[in-house]
Amino acid sequence: MRWYVIGMGEVGRRLADALTGSGFEVHPVTRDAGWTQAVTDPEGIRLVAVREEDLEGVLDRLEGEGGERIVAVQNGWIRPLLRHHPGAGRGLIWFTSKGDFFRVLRPSVLSGAVAEPLATALSTAGIPAIAVPPEEFAALEAEKMGFNCVVGLPLAVHGLSLAEYLERESTEAEEVFREAVGATSAALGVTADPAWWPAFQRIVEPIGWVRPSVAKALEYRNAAVVRLAAEAGLEAKTNLRLLRASGWTA
Repeated sequence: MRWYVIGMGEVGRRLADALTGSGFEVHPVTRDAGWTQAVTDPEGIRLVAVREEDLEGVLDRLEGEGGERIVAVQNGWIRPLLRHHPGAGRGLIWFTSKGDFFRVLRPSVLSGAVAEPLATALSTAGIPAIAVPPEEFAALEAEKMGFNCVVGLPLAVHGLSLAEYLERESTEAEEVFREAVGATSAALGVTADPAWWPAFQRIVEPIGWVRPSVAKALEYRNAAVVRLAAEAGLEAKTNLRLLRASGWTA
């Protein structure tokens, strides 16, 4: 397998290093380099690790490539962007990487045609990962949306670290989480598990220091939750209030 890692930020860099360490041929692809081979190689696997906001542009450049040779590892609600790439693999990254800091929160989750070899390669190189079928991935995706919506927008709005926020605004944090997993679960046709919230509280203990100053990828996270909730006849009042407090407009 030849892997083209598209996007060499924190996540892409870690994934590329893991694949290289497991003996695979890896080609980094950035905004300005590596695209010719990445697009023309009929046997290559495209591991897309760009931010949610940049994903649509990357997928446009990969138009015509078989979905089974694309793996998208963005955290937010990106399913609408993948509609022209049926069969594309997915990944939910469960590690935090900031420069030299690296911490695995739980095994990352992969689904799709190349999920098994990718999970094996990452696990071998020290990034625990598992491959799951699409229906199991859907439930885990809904759970991860709760994580995404808490660890981001509310912290920026309140100017708090994650640990401070969970201590001082615990009721709001749980409301954000439950609205997120409820709306996403409804969209995916899965059942939200009440155990996801206490699991979240345990998982995030090692990253309580996280303190984003700016909320990112709102259209794919909290704003997506508001839209999905409306489509399902649900409420997402807390997410909407925080979005408005951040200056977001529909």
